[in-house]
Amino acid sequence: MARQEGIVKIHRVPILPLLVAAGGLTCLGQNPGFRPSPEVPAMPKALMKLPRTNITRARFPAIDFHLHGRGLRSAEDYKRMVRLMDETGLGVLCNMDGGFGKAFDEAMKTGEPFRDRIIHFTRLDFEGINQPGWPARTAAELERCFRAGAAGLKINKVLGLELKNSDGAYIQSDDPRFDPIWEMCAKHNKPVMIHTSDSYGRFLPIGPENERYEAGLWRSDPSGNYYKTGHPAHDVIEKARENMHARHPRTRFVNAHVAMLYYDMDKVAALLDKYPNADVEISAAVQDLGRAPLMIRRFFLKYQDRILFGSDGSPSRGIEEFWVPHWRCLETHDEHFDHPAQIRSATGAPLHGRWKIYGIGLPDEVLRKVYYANALRYLPSVRASIEKQLAARR
Repeated sequence: MARQEGIVKIHRVPILPLLVAAGGLTCLGQNPGFRPSPEVPAMPKALMKLPRTNITRARFPAIDFHLHGRGLRSAEDYKRMVRLMDETGLGVLCNMDGGFGKAFDEAMKTGEPFRDRIIHFTRLDFEGINQPGWPARTAAELERCFRAGAAGLKINKVLGLELKNSDGAYIQSDDPRFDPIWEMCAKHNKPVMIHTSDSYGRFLPIGPENERYEAGLWRSDPSGNYYKTGHPAHDVIEKARENMHARHPRTRFVNAHVAMLYYDMDKVAALLDKYPNADVEISAAVQDLGRAPLMIRRFFLKYQDRILFGSDGSPSRGIEEFWVPHWRCLETHDEHFDHPAQIRSATGAPLHGRWKIYGIGLPDEVLRKVYYANALRYLPSVRASIEKQLAARR
């Protein structure tokens, strides 16, 4: 079962009986040594009494630079989302699912009355990428979307891990076909919100030594693990990303999920130090960053101008279980609390991390940058909205 971005829970159906009934184990053969195993139970509750800061909303109106708004289909959907935003302190949402072509136009039309709070990024249609003329046609449609109000371009991990050339080779982000795309973003001064690669554990063998497996991934289905499946290695995708940054210095790339390098913060620092056109956002990485609060706090203080807030959330996410852990991690020094789990198993186990996290207690001047000031460099259309919300809070 493929994981979709922004989904709260997934309920696994044991795959082995289905494969046997279908007459084979072809899928399992793509992941050497995979064997179905029992689901892990939900996380136990801590018995130790721990201090907790009373926090329900962000200290400043936060711009969520990475939200999946597929569920925003009607005016009532938008109204419900804005009510949640007001309650938990979200200033503006960037919907990464604005679509392309006609789908983008429909998203803009439905969202027009709420454009001061919810804005849309367009995302490419890769259909026909191996056909002549795809780069020029796609760049032209991208320009039309920018002129129609797109706040930026979203690229997801299919680039690098799924898209293939006609000969079967995987297409990477430094492929020349994307040069006019990246340059079009530079021409219109629009950010590229780019998610390439994937969690490091997905490139490692499935088994007890892999902490993603220990957390509950791949118990009944190996989908989303790339070890010896023929997919490109992690460093191949990383190298292509560096080539992309180097070749397009005028294009601003916001690297999603801390560039998928959160497991080695030295690599993140090296990326930011080498490429002035690179920033990072923190969505779906708080569960890892919060494990090392002292190191991560130092990183935030040093790179405070290069980090944006993002959640990888969706309109269905609850305040207490999802949004508050983000605020608690960034604003307080609270210890040993639940992280904002992106996905859970049928048992309630947090599949990206079976552990607790700790707050990094950022000072206000840094919080302001991470929550909204850094994002406003890319989103001038919502500056007035954020300033109005700040004034209301005073």
